[in-house]
Amino acid sequence: MKYVSLFTLPLVAALLVACGPSPEQVAREQAAKKLEEAAKQMEEAGKRAEAAAQKGDVGAAVGEAMKALGALGGAASGAAGAVGGASYEPVDFRKLKKALPAELAGFEVGESEGSKNNAFGISVSEAKRSFRSKDGAKSVRFEIVDPGSLAGPFALAHVWLNIEVDKESSDGYERTTTVSGRRVHEKWSKSSKRAEVQTVVGKRFLVEVDAEGLEMNEVKALVAKINLDQLDAMKSEGLKKN
Repeated sequence: MKYVSLFTLPLVAALLVACGPSPEQVAREQAAKKLEEAAKQMEEAGKRAEAAAQKGDVGAAVGEAMKALGALGGAASGAAGAVGGASYEPVDFRKLKKALPAELAGFEVGESEGSKNNAFGISVSEAKRSFRSKDGAKSVRFEIVDPGSLAGPFALAHVWLNIEVDKESSDGYERTTTVSGRRVHEKWSKSSKRAEVQTVVGKRFLVEVDAEGLEMNEVKALVAKINLDQLDAMKSEGLKKN
């Protein structure tokens, strides 16, 4: 259910805070209402799925989860139309993999995978590649996700693109910054020495770098190992005509 968390309440928040001419604002409010309704449906379905799972009824649990995804797909599609979001056929994950670094100095290549999934009107393509140091003390994972038909609302769904985030605790921090002119969301844990950096390229592709055993400045530098220009050049690929 990874994409459920990406497209529900954060998207509602982003749409609510977005500003623009009056007609656009009305459209956003309508889209937000659809998403709020979907969020409620998903929450209820989630509770029913959890209850079914506790009773050992796996079939019912899966059924409720599918209903939740259906609510998400319908609401997100409606929101995309309301805010004028374009719809795309996701880029082949094999092309996305070519934008990932093939090697990393001081690291051995780990798993490399890609996939394309289509369910309930949500079509997503993703590519991943991981690396690990010889002693196993350090690891890095690169990931690119193309949400295809949800590309428009996908960019809005990441609230950190529209709102300043600045949180800090004794164990680390979470904040929005700008790296090489791109808006970036970063998260750091001192105790686990785990870092996470995300950015959106071309208002379409979600790029993420996860690492353990490295300092945050090292992880932010790793974002440049992904061919961002190549991704940016593909931002209009697969555009569907209305």
